[in-house]
Amino acid sequence: MKMLKISDEVHARLTSVVGRLMAETGKMKTYFDAIEAMLSSCMMLSPELLDGVERFIKKNLQLGYTTRGEFIQDAIRPRLTRLIADENTPETPKHKS
Repeated sequence: MKMLKISDEVHARLTSVVGRLMAETGKMKTYFDAIEAMLSSCMMLSPELLDGVERFIKKNLQLGYTTRGEFIQDAIRPRLTRLIADENTPETPKHKS
């Protein structure tokens, strides 16, 4: 087993993830579980894109976004819904002239 120093902020975030995982599963979870969950669900976005999201959130507080994750999930959801709907829509037959 290895020792790892983490900041108070990281400790708070890991504790939050552990709490969420415990609520979801009803089972005791550890920091290892939290880190594993975060690594399995993370994606890399460019710093420029993330900065743009941060700026948008700060300029548009009335929209209610408090985190980048909330904003990104909300942005992805309608696109995914449209793609799934398009996927399930039969193509219109093309008429030959």
